[in-house]
Amino acid sequence: MLFKNGVQLRSELLNFLTNQEECHIYVPYIKLESLKPLIEAKENVKMVVVRWEPRDLIAGSSDLEVYPYLKERGITLYRNPRLHLKAFVANYERAFIGSANISQRALNYPENINYNYELALVDQQLDLSDRLYFNMIEAESILITDNIYDQIKLQLPEKIKTFPKEADFKFEVNFPDKGFSIASLPMTYSVETLHRIYQTQESIHKIELNCAMHDLAIYRIPLGLEMHAFEKELKSKFFNHPFIRSFLEYVDTEEQVFFGGAKDWIHRNCSDVPTPRKFEITENIQILYRWITKLSDGIYKADRPNHSERLYRVSS
Repeated sequence: MLFKNGVQLRSELLNFLTNQEECHIYVPYIKLESLKPLIEAKENVKMVVVRWEPRDLIAGSSDLEVYPYLKERGITLYRNPRLHLKAFVANYERAFIGSANISQRALNYPENINYNYELALVDQQLDLSDRLYFNMIEAESILITDNIYDQIKLQLPEKIKTFPKEADFKFEVNFPDKGFSIASLPMTYSVETLHRIYQTQESIHKIELNCAMHDLAIYRIPLGLEMHAFEKELKSKFFNHPFIRSFLEYVDTEEQVFFGGAKDWIHRNCSDVPTPRKFEITENIQILYRWITKLSDGIYKADRPNHSERLYRVSS
């Protein structure tokens, strides 16, 4: 059934968002006053991806103040200038997909006779390639932090002065934080588990599959590779990821890093907003140690000399 704006689109969207365990929102144009009624009383929205091209903000198609609002609610915001699809994705299993952005006219709230003609429907069963598509959008998107928000906000008045004479508006944003989110670290329990899921496309648990899809997206591994090519690609992409590379430079400098030291370093260097508490990243570090020792072909090893796991580089 197609949901139609001005009929039942907004009510069906609210119903969809209310009855899900976890939701991610991918919408190019988001107006703050239209976003608030959708998620104000909900705690299941975990992430939002918006386009935020300079022209969008200058023309008022999107609001910059979406960021502090989401930050206050503990919801992560990403920017992806290539985003054009509109989707509300629940647990990477179902999706409310349509043409509507999050604005007054697109959702007809408050009701107005001049609402946009919009359609939407619900895909009840996303397959593996659908889920990977969304994960890849997330993987290439820029995490919005206070640093990036302030850079854009500072440049906006000067851009407005020239609007609409310039044909192309682009923010020159320096984003050293990209790739340093906790979400950039591997999530699958072990490399062997990822191998198995990649090869069989089966998993024991839904969480296990979600973690595997996350890792394939972060390290940009396409489906359908032969296992030798898969292993080679995974190893290359993993060790060339900026977060992993920077962490191993720290390990090499220190010569050995105990678990508490690794936790301190990752806590200091991650770019997440809000910053996770140290106890919340324990499992991330355990998984990271397993991946490093497995994929490094013996270059790095881990042991427990003093009841605390230690990662170190083997002398050549």
